[in-house]
Amino acid sequence: MIDRRAELGHWTGRLEIILISRGVLREDGELAIQVGSQFPKGLEDALDGFIENPIELVGLLKICRDARDGRPLSPAVLMAAHLMTREVLQVLQDSEAVGDFRS
Repeated sequence: MIDRRAELGHWTGRLEIILISRGVLREDGELAIQVGSQFPKGLEDALDGFIENPIELVGLLKICRDARDGRPLSPAVLMAAHLMTREVLQVLQDSEAVGDFRS
């Protein structure tokens, strides 16, 4: 059986590293850009159709961190965060692999 919390916690760490390297998150995990602002162009293009703005990203990261920290989440929220985080992480990793991450 898949331990969704553990897997999500691992993916969250990887996602945070990518977002820090792109200047979207600070080292402390907080947003480095204004919540109402746009993502840097390369990141915006990569996330198109997944995460539309920093506010949505904050929500996803909060749920992921709650799961990683063992806080209670409904099964539906945990499944949705698991799926969404996997997709976002994959698209960001694919973008980095082909060099599509331009500021």
